[in-house]
Amino acid sequence: MNSGSNIYEKLIRKLKVITSKAWLVSRFDEDKEGHVKPKITLRYFGYLVLDMKKRTILFQGSVLKFKKILIKIPLNKVKLVRIHGGTNLRIKWVGDRGMYHNALFLVGELDALGIAHPSKRAAEVWYNLLNKALEIAKSSPRK
Repeated sequence: MNSGSNIYEKLIRKLKVITSKAWLVSRFDEDKEGHVKPKITLRYFGYLVLDMKKRTILFQGSVLKFKKILIKIPLNKVKLVRIHGGTNLRIKWVGDRGMYHNALFLVGELDALGIAHPSKRAAEVWYNLLNKALEIAKSSPRK
């Protein structure tokens, strides 16, 4: 195990819940035959949360504080985590009835004034965190 992945493992085991500012950029579903069914997605702004206690990835956001959304992704259902375009984090998971769900998040970091900006570095950190969390979840089944 290299020292980079060891850092992420220590971080996950110590914090249990990790949160970051993020935007939900797009969502789409794929059926078993691979046909894509896009969903109209507003640019939701909120929080991306990795909760190792509940073994879930959550996105809780809103558009202008009126239209709210909550996406729960169980870690054991995640099939793919990738980075697109340097700053976008794509998560693919199996939902009900075997349909694949996809979500594209723009992960941000806060500047000195507390304003969130899209960040390549934040996307890479989340990519590594999620892959390490998936490894941990697979190696230690729930009690």
